[in-house]
Amino acid sequence: MTKYPYLSRVSDVSLTLIVLIGMAANSLLARGALAHHLIGPTLFTLVRLASGAATLLLLSRGQSLTRPRRNALWLFLYAAAFSYTYLVLGAAMGALLLFFSVQWTMFLGAVRRGERPTPRHVVGGLLALSGLYTLVALHLHTPAPWAVIGMLIAGSAWGLYSMPGRDRGNPLAQTTSNFVYAALLALGLGAIRFLSGVAPRPIHPLGLAEAIVSGAVTSALVYLLWYALLPRLATVVAATIQLAVPVIVALGGWLFLQEALTYRFVLAASLVLGGVALTMRRSGTTEASSSAARERRRGP
Repeated sequence: MTKYPYLSRVSDVSLTLIVLIGMAANSLLARGALAHHLIGPTLFTLVRLASGAATLLLLSRGQSLTRPRRNALWLFLYAAAFSYTYLVLGAAMGALLLFFSVQWTMFLGAVRRGERPTPRHVVGGLLALSGLYTLVALHLHTPAPWAVIGMLIAGSAWGLYSMPGRDRGNPLAQTTSNFVYAALLALGLGAIRFLSGVAPRPIHPLGLAEAIVSGAVTSALVYLLWYALLPRLATVVAATIQLAVPVIVALGGWLFLQEALTYRFVLAASLVLGGVALTMRRSGTTEASSSAARERRRGP
């Protein structure tokens, strides 16, 4: 964080809220464009990653890219699988599969890296998952098997993309490189589909605009903040807090779309937020987070 002293002055809670709201907005933009068939999934993925790469290259001001790593592959797999599966998956089933896969991928990754989730971490994660299920249970349906596998792949890829972000480094350089190489992979996917004779879907200007905003703002900038935040959190905490994203999406529907606020939502939100709070309590932050907090107290 020494390269970004202004971020070290932002509390973990504030930065977490910004990231979660950004992730929720990104999901709404992606689902809005894809579910209404305003743009095809291949082009949406390409535009999203390319516009994100362009934004980050402008911010990096000519800094050298890091060499290609698996992080770029995970980012591409997440973005592509997310786009294709949301053509047939409902929002509720997609959210449940995605965040279930994210959480358990990161939990297993934490164990492999030597972190030992405490009973409180496990209970908090299960409590948050039960809240997510409560939130979406009424809207679940039996989806196509390939879509289930695709969304589980998307969640695992996002979890694998997130875990290396906990290693100290330059978040801007890392995120920029990830987006640039992921965009090249998306371009390759588009070329393969074109050469195979797959007819492109019609493009609506609104769908194209949503893909650009999704890439340049709610993906590139939010994922940059996510990589800046991750070293300050334990992996199991980073996994569990993302379960709050569907709750934020539902809350946004109540605030801005006049959707009903039901007792089920209140119960689900209480379970999710209670699980997140339980996971973050005391030992939820890493030594790096504690060190960052001491630096903020000392000031510049």
